[in-house]
Parts: sequence; structure tokens; C-alpha cells
Amino acid sequence: DAKSRNQPVFLFWTAAWCPPCNQVKSTIFTRADFVEKSRSFVPVYVDADSPSGQVLGERFKVRGYPTMVLLAGGGQELTRLAGSVDASKYMQLLERGLAGGNSSKQALEAALAGKSLSADDWRMLAFYSWGTDDGQLVPEQDLPATLMKLAALCPSGEREASSRLVLQALYAASQAKDAKPKIDKADAIASVSSLLEQPELVRANHDLVGYAAGDIVGLLTDAASKGRADLKARWTAALDALAADPKLSNGGRLYAMLGKVELARLDDKDGPLPPALVNEVKAQAARVDREVEDLDERQAVITLAGSLLARAGLLDESDALLTAELKRSHSPYYYMSQLASNAKKRGTPEGKTAAVDWSRRAYDSARGTATRLRWGGGYLNTLLELTPQDAAAVEKAATQVLGEVRPESVQLTGNNRAALDRMSKRLVAWNKDGRHDDVLARLSGALKDKCST
Repeated sequence: DAKSRNQPVFLFWTAAWCPPCNQVKSTIFTRADFVEKSRSFVPVYVDADSPSGQVLGERFKVRGYPTMVLLAGGGQELTRLAGSVDASKYMQLLERGLAGGNSSKQALEAALAGKSLSADDWRMLAFYSWGTDDGQLVPEQDLPATLMKLAALCPSGEREASSRLVLQALYAASQAKDAKPKIDKADAIASVSSLLEQPELVRANHDLVGYAAGDIVGLLTDAASKGRADLKARWTAALDALAADPKLSNGGRLYAMLGKVELARLDDKDGPLPPALVNEVKAQAARVDREVEDLDERQAVITLAGSLLARAGLLDESDALLTAELKRSHSPYYYMSQLASNAKKRGTPEGKTAAVDWSRRAYDSARGTATRLRWGGGYLNTLLELTPQDAAAVEKAATQVLGEVRPESVQLTGNNRAALDRMSKRLVAWNKDGRHDDVLARLSGALKDKCST
């Protein structure tokens, strides 16, 4: 269809329960300018639980929710859009993608080759959805170093793109699974400090300034050092402005509060928070609960608010918020998983029992093939972690989850296959001493016929 119209394809790969997906639906897709712009492309909405959802995910190399990809009419990928940015910024990036010119891949290759790029191309790279790239442009292990190089190559005059590339690079470095890439910390601190003093750059990067706060400050500074205290103070001041900004999305304001909590906990992850910060957390959670009525947006912000309260040590308040939302939500199993996490954090025998119960209830109420495999794996993992001695319960849960797998190839692809792989590794680890060989033999036999087809 796109080819015949000479239009791009806008692919939205999503799941009903996904909080960021629901945020995009409620804050971007409802905008009049997005609706108008949608006439310029062929929209394709792919629910990952649909019969071909995981097959399409494999085809277009998407795994994270949401993934939004612009494709040329012939199928070539143009760019990936991040839903965490401000809605107005999202529209600018969408327009750039629809306008033609370099794809993200072409722009990346040109930049790394030292060629000149337009301001639009630098912004496209800086705001590219690296978190859902899935190795399309850069292998995961090379991402921190590549982003560092892009940040160094970006002209200083491109302040918005340059500042975001710095944050993207530092966040990627903080998340590196292997050895951290070498960083000139003094230079990085100077760059970040300069960014934090410019409100327009803080606003443009509000998502990273919020959710990456603790990771980046932890990467660049030493525990309990004066350098850490100074950078935390600057960063917290920027987060204060974001949390109080009525023009920022509710999700953005909650991420700003979460950033403040992470910074406060950086040197003492379980220590008490300042009373003023605790009161701020409570007020923000109460505000979104009171003001947000759209069910899609609530799925996003109540999830965030529940996590924020829990991270602040307010487990009872988090439980109350999430429990009250169960009847209202179209995906209550997501909140049940959070309630299981809260119960586990209590570290008591009663909490352990409640965590297993909430995790089971979440699995029982989950809907959709991919979702049930995901939540079934979560329930099994809870049993393996909290009650590993109960082999009968473990086998019963694993048998139930494996019983949902159908031999059709459309089911054993993408995230479904990844969920089964994770389950397999956890069960093998559980049986590291060989005490449950009989259980694993029975489970293997139950799955053998399905996998052989």
C-alpha cells in the first residue's frame, strides 16, 4: 500500500499492558498535528500478542515495547522514534523522517566517516531511539563507544544534538555489561554541568535527565566525594524545575521525581530520605492519581507513581495506589506484578508468601500468547527465587506455562522464544546440584514434541 502511494510506513509495535506504549497513545497519537501528519504515511499497528505479532517483530528486529519505526515504501528502515521525548519534539523528529533525505543509518555512516551533516541529521541521530535499536545500527557492545565518538564529532554549535549525544553516550556507558569504556570524567562533568545550567537543554532532554540521573552521576563521580555532592546538587536543581513544570507531561514530571530519589539514594540505597523529598513524592503520586482520567495515560503514570513510591520506601502507599487501580485498568496483571515486587521487598515470611500469591494472580489474569509466556515466566522465576525448595510447585508452574506453547512457528519466535530461553536457563540453574533431574526430564519431554515441529 505504501509503495503504491509513494509514502512511508509508520510501524508501531506494542503491547496492551506496556506503560510507555500507553503514554505514547495518550500524549502523542491524540494530538491534532499527529492525526493530520498520519495522512502522510501508512500506519501499521502491531500488537505483539496478535497471531503474527512476534513474526513481524523478528522481521523488523523489534523486541522492546514500544518500538516505532519509519520505513520507506520499499521496506528500507528510515529511523526509529523514541516515545520518551516531549510530544512537540517527537513531532519535529517525525516530520524530519517523513521529509526524506538521509536515513539514520546513512547519517551515522557519514558522521563516523567525518563527513559534514545537516543540523536535522545530527538531531535525528541524537534523538534516535537507541534503546530499541536492537543492534540495527550499532552492535550492543559497541554502542557506548560509538555514541561517545558521535558526541565528540557533533559540532559545538549544534547545542541540542550535542547535549543529548553526551547524555546518551554516558547513559550507555553506565549500562555497559562488560568493561566500562574509558571516559574523560573531568571533561564529561564539565559538559553535563554546562547542560544542567541551561533550562532549554534540560527541557529538551528531560527524559534522560530524569531516568538516567543516578546512573550518570554514579558513573562520573566517586562515592561520598565533593565532586559527587556538587554534581548531585546541580542535577537536583534541574530536576526540581522539571518536576514543577506544568507544561511537561505527567510521565516526565514523575521521572524527574524518580531521578531525585535515585540521586538521594546514590550513596545509601536503602537509607532514609529527607522528609521534604518524601512529601514531594507523596504529593506527585497523589496529583497524578487525582488529575489523570484517560485510561491509557493512567496505565503509564500509575505504574510510574507506584514505582516511585516503592523506591522512596513508601511500600504501603504504593500498595494502596496499585490495588485501587486493579479494577480500573485494562491490564491489571501489570500492577499485580508490581505488588509482588513490593511484597518481596519487605523481606518477611509474610511478604514472601504475598509475593508468590500476587505473581500467580498476575499470571492467571494475563491475556495474550506473548504476555502469558512473559508473566508465566515471571511467576516461575518468583517461585525459583523465593521457594526453590518447593519442587512440586515449581514443576506445576513450569508445566502450566509450557502447556500454553503451541508448535506453530509463529508462536516460537521473537520474545516468545526469548521467554522460553530465560525459563530454561533459570530451571537449569535451579538444578545445578542435580537434585531435580527428574523434574527437568519431565519438563523436557513435555516440550520435546512441540520444539521438534
